[in-house]
Amino acid sequence: MEYRITLEQASRQTARYILWPVLLLAAAVFIARLPHWDFSFWRQAHVWGLGPWLLRYVMWLLIFVAALLVGVFVHEGLHGVAIVLLARGGWRSLEFGFDRKTLSPFAHSRVPLRAWQMTVVCLAPLVGLGLLPAVAAVMEGSVFVYALSVIFVVASGGDMLYVGMLARYAKRRDWVRDLPDAVGFSLESPGKEKGKE
Repeated sequence: MEYRITLEQASRQTARYILWPVLLLAAAVFIARLPHWDFSFWRQAHVWGLGPWLLRYVMWLLIFVAALLVGVFVHEGLHGVAIVLLARGGWRSLEFGFDRKTLSPFAHSRVPLRAWQMTVVCLAPLVGLGLLPAVAAVMEGSVFVYALSVIFVVASGGDMLYVGMLARYAKRRDWVRDLPDAVGFSLESPGKEKGKE
């Protein structure tokens, strides 16, 4: 049996159910820690005047955009690392691709995994690019890293929807086959040895 939503549906559901709660929580944390954040960039820009401020602003904006672009590929790379570690066949089980319709890269397991393994695969980028950097940013007061981490948490929206589908329709030890063209999976018949335990 298949459980799926299209990539477009995943984008809409992410905007509806994940984007606003994440932004509200991020804003609440930001405001609660306001005295702790490092705003030296803005203070220094004010001291230097408009010209150097604008140049420095553009530089940081370019670095931010570059970090986002690199983060897209790191996100899929983290999925890939989890697949390699958990799937029977290691590297042979991993497939990378690019969806032209949504202009997004993807990592896909060619072999079925247990539902708990697929959950780990889905949550790897959320933890690695979103939650851990957010905690570090809050502790260190880095506005730059905090903003990136919030974006990467929202970017993991499809993965969170996938985990929700796994929790709803699959038992922990069920075999699930990833669908390469949608957010979702098919339940495999039980009793077949397909992946690492």
